Amino acid sequence: MEFHKAKQVVIITETTIADAVIELITRLGAPGYTLQGVKGKGNRGLRAGTGFANIYENVRVEVVASEPVAKAIVEAVINKFFTNYAGFAYLQDVEVVRAAKFGL
Repeated sequence: MEFHKAKQVVIITETTIADAVIELITRLGAPGYTLQGVKGKGNRGLRAGTGFANIYENVRVEVVASEPVAKAIVEAVINKFFTNYAGFAYLQDVEVVRAAKFGL
């Protein structure tokens, strides 16, 4: 079995901007994404989803892509959203089996 090097992008941010983040990463070439609801605490306080209609719940968006696409996604998300919204993003090295599925 052959493994191929790729980058995993992880973005944790507010649910209220999830659609805009997904639109941006798709436009930048993300071959797909995984979206999960998450809860936690950071420097902007507790995001536990306990308020009215879970308005403070966060989302975790994961993308596996080539290094250039992954870096472009992180840079664009940070520049566009993280001045006015809570969130962070990071990259990890990963290896995938089905390279074409991830645009490699």
